[in-house]
Amino acid sequence: MPEPTIWDLLERDHAAVRALFDELQAAPEAEARGLLPHLVCELTAHARAKEAVLYGHLLHDERARARVVEGLEELERLRAALADLELLPAGDEKWSVRLAGAADGARGHFRVEAGELLAIARQALSEAQATELAARYLAERARIKGDLSCLAESR
Repeated sequence: MPEPTIWDLLERDHAAVRALFDELQAAPEAEARGLLPHLVCELTAHARAKEAVLYGHLLHDERARARVVEGLEELERLRAALADLELLPAGDEKWSVRLAGAADGARGHFRVEAGELLAIARQALSEAQATELAARYLAERARIKGDLSCLAESR
């Protein structure tokens, strides 16, 4: 079996995050609040690793630079939406609306990224580079998840 490329890993992570959002949206609020730290941990590790490895690499490509900046801004808005969601008091009527907004934001980011930025990246990177970035992405994501594990366990 060939080694995964950065594209393979991003597609897998995007599917996993979408599934976590689906699970939270389908659950009663009390249960969803219990699942939220796992989503925050997964999405944060994914986003930070992607920013460091792929976005950091693509910032040097003139064709991708503007889309990378947009992607960074989208990820920052998503982090803020999740932080806002975490701060809502239990039973707040805004919970489901804000959760839906965060889920829509993540899905939109993934869709635009796959359709625009990754199309440029696939032209800019060789298969060997995509495989090397995948290894770096996995290592960075694992490091970040380790750093975040205390947050997920303390909630």
